[in-house]
Amino acid sequence: MKSTVLCVDDEPNILAALRRMLSLNNFKVLTADSGKTALELLASTSVDVVISDMHMPEMNGAQLLEAVKDRHPDAMRILLTGNADISSAIAAVNQGGIYRYLTKPWVDAELVATIESSLELIALKKDRTRLTALTEEQNVKLNDLVLNLEEKVKERTTELTESNQKLRDSYIASIKAFSGLLGMRDEQLLTHSRNVAELSFKTARAAGLDKEQCQEIYIAGLLHDIGKISLSDRILRAKVFELPISDVHSYENHAALGESCLKNLDDMKTVSLIIRAHHEHFNGQGFPDKLVGNAIPVGGRIVAIAEAYEELTTGEFSTRPKSSEEAIAVITKAVSIYFCPVMVGHFVNVITATAAAH
Repeated sequence: MKSTVLCVDDEPNILAALRRMLSLNNFKVLTADSGKTALELLASTSVDVVISDMHMPEMNGAQLLEAVKDRHPDAMRILLTGNADISSAIAAVNQGGIYRYLTKPWVDAELVATIESSLELIALKKDRTRLTALTEEQNVKLNDLVLNLEEKVKERTTELTESNQKLRDSYIASIKAFSGLLGMRDEQLLTHSRNVAELSFKTARAAGLDKEQCQEIYIAGLLHDIGKISLSDRILRAKVFELPISDVHSYENHAALGESCLKNLDDMKTVSLIIRAHHEHFNGQGFPDKLVGNAIPVGGRIVAIAEAYEELTTGEFSTRPKSSEEAIAVITKAVSIYFCPVMVGHFVNVITATAAAH
């Protein structure tokens, strides 16, 4: 559906130029020749973006955008001004809470890019509102998830160490809260994370890591994508190899964001470092730190393999879901490029043993 842009200017030729240019860029365009007319139109019509000239009779752009902010706060506000006096632009920023101001004559590409970025901000705000509502709607479901997760953590804790029969309440609460956020943001994201956690735990155990390390790797696998809750729906739902270059940086930032979420919590330092490192490549071409070989935390090397297998077998990282054998072949081919050779060997043993057991 086309986004609606309202252009306000007292000069008919300016309005005509804006209407023509924005229509060619696939926007629905409305026009008003005064602030009063604009407010009357806004009272009966939903508008995504308001673009206003600064100098107009009776009500200037700053006054109009301030009124728009008060009456229609969801509409993004952009100011066009030919006045070189910076105080006018500052007044519009302070009073009208404008998103950006541009000078006349404008550059078409810059104006279109500004409108599109403001629409992305609107979408993010709507997503935040939707997620808040979803929190209440899924309260019962989340409670069940929390109970199940607590049982899973307790089960793993009992398995891993007799001296630590249950995690501290604050530690459990942190894990429940963050995994709950994953589930609310995207149920498939939580399912993916739980599968990665299970495979990572089994691989760590097969590699002969100690009980504490296995526990930390399990939790890191469960929360490795926590940074993705900040991504827009458009990026989150796209397959990684289909993302445009403009979205790649936002996607790649999720590993560092995940670390930032957890690093200051008690007992989460090692977990957070594993999360930060789970997209590092063995040849040093990964992100965010371009670590090479064994400089990558062992948990990060393990979670990277488990996640790749999960994405390949579900079709998230390929044009179609691959069989287990095909996924293993892809991972094995990428040894020493993307993945640690030693940990790939342990992972293949885990998958082989699991298949034999079934």
